[in-house]
Amino acid sequence: MVSEALRALVRTAPGAGELAGADVRVGRAEHPVCGDEVELSVRWREGAIADLAWRARGCPACVGVAAAAREALLGCSAADAPARLSARIDALGGLQPAERHALKLVVEALGRAR
Repeated sequence: MVSEALRALVRTAPGAGELAGADVRVGRAEHPVCGDEVELSVRWREGAIADLAWRARGCPACVGVAAAAREALLGCSAADAPARLSARIDALGGLQPAERHALKLVVEALGRAR
């Protein structure tokens, strides 16, 4: 069960949606078993994430991690993003073992948005 802090992100959904423009890169990832899906729209500036929007469908952990990515990754380089997002998720109460796939999906989608 996701933490109360992650549930709050699911309820408020900061950054939900998509970005538009020629400079926006989109990355998608889907879990092959449960069907959770994440799509990230990312605007990069000088090697860092200048803006990020997300769309996610699936379990609350998947939606919560996607929402956390918005706040955690602005200004972050692609190389630092996985560790920074993981640290933010830990600060929000972490994920149960069965929920860890959500973090992997968001990181995978981000890698495809380069």
